[in-house]
Formats: sequence, C-alpha cells, structure tokens
Amino acid sequence: MQSASRGFRVTPRLLLWLVLDLVGMVLFAGGALYLAAGQVLYLRLPTTLIEAAVLLVAGGLLMLVAAANLLREGFSGRTVQALDKPLRD
Repeated sequence: MQSASRGFRVTPRLLLWLVLDLVGMVLFAGGALYLAAGQVLYLRLPTTLIEAAVLLVAGGLLMLVAAANLLREGFSGRTVQALDKPLRD
C-alpha cells in the first residue's frame, strides 16, 4: 500500500517559509485586532492606527509570499500527472 505523502520531504527551506508564514499571521492578527477593537495583541505594538495598518499590510504580504513559496516547494518534486494517478495497493 502506497502512502499519499511518499516522497514528501521537510527541508530547511520549507521550514523557513512556514516560520515566515506564521510571523505574517501574527503581524496580521495584531494589526487587525487593533483596528477592530483597539486592543493590543503583544508587546505594546501597535500603538497608533498607522502602525496597525502597516502591520496589517506587512503581515498580509508576508503570508501571501510565504504561502506561494510553500506551494512551490511542495510541488517542486512532483508532476501534475503523478498527482492525478490513483493510489494502488
């Protein structure tokens, strides 16, 4: 029986993109929370609406870039045909 994740490797580059995606999520959440409720998420940042907007945009861009690179890393060793083939016992 073949495993669906056979051949998938967790590389240091993949881990780096995962960490950057997580950082982007935290920045985005911090900016969004301040803009929505006026509450600070962590380390007394942001303190103004401008800082919150910058965190929101920077976090969103970082998540977008990291997600695109995660997808590229995930599919780098496979072809579309290999993904379309059904698994056999």
